[in-house]
Amino acid sequence: MLTKSFIYWGKSSFYSEKELDYHLLPYHCLDVAAVADVWWESSASLRKAFCLNNKSREQEIKAWVLFFLALHDYGKFDFRFQNKVPDLWRKLASGYKDDYPVQIKTFREYNHGSAGLALFYRDYCDDKVVTVTDRSQFAVKKANPYQSWLPWMETVTGHHGFITKTSRASGEHHFPLGCSTSLEKDKHARQAWVSCAETLFLKPAGLTCLSPAPELSPLLAGFCSVCDWLGSMQTEMSFSWKSEPVNSFEDLHGYYQQKRQHDAVINLRLNGLLSNKTPYEGIASLLEGYSPRQVQTIIEDIPIEPGLTLIEAPTGAGKTETALAYAWKMLANDYADSIIFALPTQATANAMLSRMDKLASKFFDNPNVVLAHGNARFNHDFEAIKKRGKNAQGTEEAWAQCCDWLSQSRKRAFLGQIGVCTIDQVLVSVLPVRHRFIRGFGTGRSILIVDEVHAYSSYMYGLLNAVLRQQASSAGSVILLSATLPLFQKEQLLKSWCPSAVSTSSLSKQQYPLITWCNQNDIRYFDLTNNPTHLPPHLEINIEKVYLDKMAPDKALLERMVAAAKQGAQVCLVCNRVDEAQHAFASLQAYQENTFDILLFHARFTLTDRQEIENKILRYFGKEGNRQRGRILVATQVIEQSLDVDFDWLITQLCPVDLLFQRLGRLHRHQRDARPDGFTLPVASILLPEKEDDDQHRKIYSNAQVVWRTQKHLEDLHGPLVFPEAYRNWIEPVYAPEPEENQPQWLRIAMEKFEQEEDCKRMIARRMLDWAEASALGDDDNNIRAVTRDGEMSISLVPYIPVPAGKQLLDGRIFERMGEYEQPEAVALNRVNVPASWKRTFNFELNDNGEVWLAGVPTNEGVQIDLTLLYSNERGMERKNVFINR
Repeated sequence: MLTKSFIYWGKSSFYSEKELDYHLLPYHCLDVAAVADVWWESSASLRKAFCLNNKSREQEIKAWVLFFLALHDYGKFDFRFQNKVPDLWRKLASGYKDDYPVQIKTFREYNHGSAGLALFYRDYCDDKVVTVTDRSQFAVKKANPYQSWLPWMETVTGHHGFITKTSRASGEHHFPLGCSTSLEKDKHARQAWVSCAETLFLKPAGLTCLSPAPELSPLLAGFCSVCDWLGSMQTEMSFSWKSEPVNSFEDLHGYYQQKRQHDAVINLRLNGLLSNKTPYEGIASLLEGYSPRQVQTIIEDIPIEPGLTLIEAPTGAGKTETALAYAWKMLANDYADSIIFALPTQATANAMLSRMDKLASKFFDNPNVVLAHGNARFNHDFEAIKKRGKNAQGTEEAWAQCCDWLSQSRKRAFLGQIGVCTIDQVLVSVLPVRHRFIRGFGTGRSILIVDEVHAYSSYMYGLLNAVLRQQASSAGSVILLSATLPLFQKEQLLKSWCPSAVSTSSLSKQQYPLITWCNQNDIRYFDLTNNPTHLPPHLEINIEKVYLDKMAPDKALLERMVAAAKQGAQVCLVCNRVDEAQHAFASLQAYQENTFDILLFHARFTLTDRQEIENKILRYFGKEGNRQRGRILVATQVIEQSLDVDFDWLITQLCPVDLLFQRLGRLHRHQRDARPDGFTLPVASILLPEKEDDDQHRKIYSNAQVVWRTQKHLEDLHGPLVFPEAYRNWIEPVYAPEPEENQPQWLRIAMEKFEQEEDCKRMIARRMLDWAEASALGDDDNNIRAVTRDGEMSISLVPYIPVPAGKQLLDGRIFERMGEYEQPEAVALNRVNVPASWKRTFNFELNDNGEVWLAGVPTNEGVQIDLTLLYSNERGMERKNVFINR
């Protein structure tokens, strides 16, 4: 029986022009199963996740998992796959009579993943042989003990990126005529291998192929794919080509044990996937000598079991450390193997990376910290983390090697011990993108922390709800962080996790700060009622209401800002639109003196310039910032999320109340011994429109009702804005779904349009989730942005200066002089992302990479592109001679 399966190759590689190494298919299948075996035994959290809601014993579930992983390449036991390397196939199957009059194209297009599923159905579940003239759907015709295998086989045969349903496989694969002998021999080889796998894995657990397979874990697809990666790794320490068949089953068992006891252990260890968690030492150990405060003091009360945790606390109240301490407890109690921290933007992810790097060794010995977003490979802090592992001999420590391996792919980044990413990378786990299940596996074995959860659109909320459902079904845990959430949003999120336990009445608890925790059956609350000394400090912010045409800063306000900076104050003006921020910055430059600095920060810079500006902002306005001279920062929304900055005076245009509170959280954020005269008390100047119906800013914030109500609350405010009471007293009524009785006509019309758009976004989100079951896009930046950020798509402009040698990019490099691997990196560092509407405005034509290359000429101001666009590292990409409606 053994010989039937040992004439098929599984992996091959040329080591010279004519000679190649090869690894027989049964050995490769066992290499993969051995990785799974070692990983299973080393991870208690993995075992708990696979056994969740399963009536079978743990050893039985493990046996089935290893059995099916040994069948993941079922489709390679077929002459069509084997003929992808025809010389090797002729060598291995020398006694194999060819009878297949098929074209080379048939071999080239053969997909061993979905074909393997079709072959399995034909071998075990169909009552007739399907021929090329009979392509009917694979409907279930009668009860069959192998029917319970179908979900498992669908999953493991989809390990190369997309899981095909059995019913679809018949439409994509046929069995060619005139090949009956070859097809029959291949079938016997597959069945012989199933019998071997049964003897190796099922029988020791008291099972046979006729035993019903248990319920499938949602983690299996990702687990199988990663084990396949690791089992296929060709390193000197853990792999050797094996081309000779075994003589007996005992020899095969011996091969498996050697892989299990040696090679698989090395691969898992080298890639940072064997657990090295540290014991929990309490939240105080994360606080650098400070004592726990506010919500940090109730972290020990939260149940230690998988669930959804929502932490609502003021900006600067230590939510991050609270979440990390709870995640650490869960790690130490074997409910997870890693932490994934998801943030709304690349800027906030970059800022979190350095914080996590400092704390990582608290949670793990020799931790690997991985950054995952579209521009992670250009982040200097992340590259520095990896380079730290280089020793004096020029070799790398093991943790640095695995950090480098994990960072080579954003899919792998979810397998690190600590992953810092943008929310897009998490949402992909439920969307039609190849290998989404690897991200799902990564999050499922992790504590997923999602920061700034209030910052996402309705479309993204629809996807986030699906992520929560997936995480709950995987025995995972999620921690959501927000200053506060409206009741309807909180209900929506909690219902995704525990629909039976959540009702509006059960969410009526309004204490603040508040930690809400739920599992599948229960919902609990934790607050500071019994510990009032740790309630957030009473904070009063004096609000100055400034009415201006289109909320644009006028001369009087600009002169006040300049005077404050001359006094040494750190001043911030937050605009809702980039064009307005650039205009205000240009106006302020007319007052420039060497006694103070003026900076501009928005999203329309190249990555290189933006990183430099981010670093400068943290250096000037951060907790330990250099405040020896006054400064003015003009910024857009990029300043309001997760950047730890502190201003003496804040000026902001009107925006939705939750975002307004985020901006106010940057005012007097830290306790300081002294602030400039006139700024010892926090004062925020809110720019309000002279006309109520300001349609310009609805292009940014389309929920006109929320903005209108925010303005009404500000206008009705007499005296200071008092925190933390304002979090509940303002956000809930502003976001109440019921319309106002005295609603003006323009607002009613605007809200009808907004609600139609929201319904459309929710419908698109549902369709996108359905689409994920039927197809898969390539896993690249453009596709990820397309499916995760509805309505927020941008296009990439690549400005350059034509020179005799070619195209000179903004950083001075000549594109044509770079190698093919250097060019994409150079483009990523020198491109500018702008709104997709610019394509229509400027009649741009995109190249095959979705980019617009724009020739310009150098001027004193920057690189001038035609008469309409100008780029400078001080102002970013500007629209010149374009009327800004103000």
